[in-house]
Amino acid sequence: MSRALTHYTGRHITFATMHGKEQLARGAFRRILGATVAAAPGLDTDQFGTFAGDIPRILTPRDAARAKARLGMQIAETTCGLASEGSFDARFGPLVEQREIVLFIDDDLGLDLIEGTLTTSPLPGGCTITTPGGAREFAEALGFPAQGVILHGAQDGHTIVHKNFTQLDELQATAEALLAGESAVIVLPDYRAHRSPSRADTIRALCNQMAKRLATECPNCHTPGFGRVDVEPGLPCSDCGAATQAIAADLHGCGACSHRTRIPRTHLRAEPAWCDYCNP
Repeated sequence: MSRALTHYTGRHITFATMHGKEQLARGAFRRILGATVAAAPGLDTDQFGTFAGDIPRILTPRDAARAKARLGMQIAETTCGLASEGSFDARFGPLVEQREIVLFIDDDLGLDLIEGTLTTSPLPGGCTITTPGGAREFAEALGFPAQGVILHGAQDGHTIVHKNFTQLDELQATAEALLAGESAVIVLPDYRAHRSPSRADTIRALCNQMAKRLATECPNCHTPGFGRVDVEPGLPCSDCGAATQAIAADLHGCGACSHRTRIPRTHLRAEPAWCDYCNP
């Protein structure tokens, strides 16, 4: 059975990446849309900031993804582009909050679409080590070398970043040299997509969602990309009936016209724990 034609059948889409993310989108975009995805040649996305911290990240995730996508489109001379941006927050004790977005731009149709997720990362935050063996133990627990690690050391008041390790012996030797210089050494996961299988899985899932969204036309103007643009809180409390902050419905919209659709969630009532009245 042949695939149904979509607006993007036969189109070339540029993924702004230097870490192989085009491979995470390629399957879904080919299968669902009939489109091809390729990386922009020679693009340096590190200029927009790095997880390791050697280059500060000063843009919001959405602005950073948009800047990457547009630069990739410019380099590849295409009118459609993809980019992703992730952030990891270890403020919540042992749990690390992961936010990930995938952004799609179509300059021909004037589309600027986002698919995103907020989850708990399976990876821990970083930790300070006092022996070279601590770096090795941390890496082995993460699943090194498939899951990469980064070392942070200090020199003359500046943070020195070491990454791209492929061998445990190399990692341990670097940690030993840093510790010998009386440096405080921190070891943490490498969150770059090509060194983090769990993050790659998240991006792949979002690319699949984006491809499905681009295969969905607006019921009003038939522009592709109709999908969730917001949520509506207010699910009533199961105890007192007051509106809570729990999500009552998803709001789907078009990227080209003002058409919106409200889709109620399956749960009809919220637990009292979500209620400001029952649980102030």
